[in-house]
Amino acid sequence: MKMHIDGATRRLLVFVLVLLVVGQVSLWAAEGAIKKALPQLTESEYQLLLDGEILHDVNDKILKYFVKGTEASQRALQAQNIEKGFVLGAVSYIPYTPAMKKMDASTRQLAIFNKIRQISTQEGLTYISWRAGNKEKLLIERSSYMADQKNLNNLLPDPVVNQLPKTAHSYVYQRDTSFGGNRYEHTYTNSEVEIFVEIQNISAMRVLGIFTAVKSGQLSINMGTYQLDEGLLLVALASVEGRDPQVSVLGLTVDLPSAFRRRIVALQGWLVNQLNTI
Repeated sequence: MKMHIDGATRRLLVFVLVLLVVGQVSLWAAEGAIKKALPQLTESEYQLLLDGEILHDVNDKILKYFVKGTEASQRALQAQNIEKGFVLGAVSYIPYTPAMKKMDASTRQLAIFNKIRQISTQEGLTYISWRAGNKEKLLIERSSYMADQKNLNNLLPDPVVNQLPKTAHSYVYQRDTSFGGNRYEHTYTNSEVEIFVEIQNISAMRVLGIFTAVKSGQLSINMGTYQLDEGLLLVALASVEGRDPQVSVLGLTVDLPSAFRRRIVALQGWLVNQLNTI
């Protein structure tokens, strides 16, 4: 029996076929761009990135996650030389939203920069706690900009700029469920394709609000974005220098690499949600 396909159905089938072909071509383009930017990864790692997974490792195994010649790669290389501590590196891939695809690179870069700086939206951010049986728990209770590095009575709204600066500097107060209230210094280094922010603690981070886990200036959490044709590479670099990776207090052991890995995963998820609002 010969099946008859009317004109409307035929046009719909052609449209679906075109979407499938375009989607596959876009996927091939994304994979090619990632391989060019990060040539030292394995085929399985490229596939994990395309699947939305986060790749991470520690110490001398992290350089492959950073695009050579970027600010992020230079910081990762420096971090490997720290004494008595740990270094954690991570990378993920975020496809552009339809709105971001329509933008030229400079417009997109400015939009990304403003979204990254909306740190007030980190309030209520959660993470997966293995101590609580791999359940979701609140991570950040308060997040706001400060007028200076000390005065908590003068908190500021998220800044918005109309032109991408080469550098930017600010102070931030955050209260989280792991280390209580802390003050941080944010320093941005930007280019046409890269946005890099170094986040350094300028107050001691304490366990149970009493015992110092990380002294002032010991922690550096860095995040960066790198524009590709079809999407963003999102990188993270966390390091603590001059102390053991484990903190033991009153029978409670805090593994700092694990704690900051969970924080990085939560922040990367937050940024994905931020970019989806562009």
